[in-house]
Amino acid sequence: MAKTKTLSQKVDLLCEKLDTVHQQLEKNSRDIEELKEQVAMGKGGIRAVFIFGAIIAALFTALKFGIIIK
Repeated sequence: MAKTKTLSQKVDLLCEKLDTVHQQLEKNSRDIEELKEQVAMGKGGIRAVFIFGAIIAALFTALKFGIIIK
């Protein structure tokens, strides 16, 4: 024999499920913010490496052409 739930039980179950969805949504939002921060740090690191590499390349080029040391 199948158990039937009362309207009150069904509403309680829906409220529990809604609370669970809300908690998961908040966790996902926090995770997304953390990922954004990590991506921004990665972009900053790549930019720093690029600038440092450009400076080193400019120095080696200047040395090659004898501009700095004659």
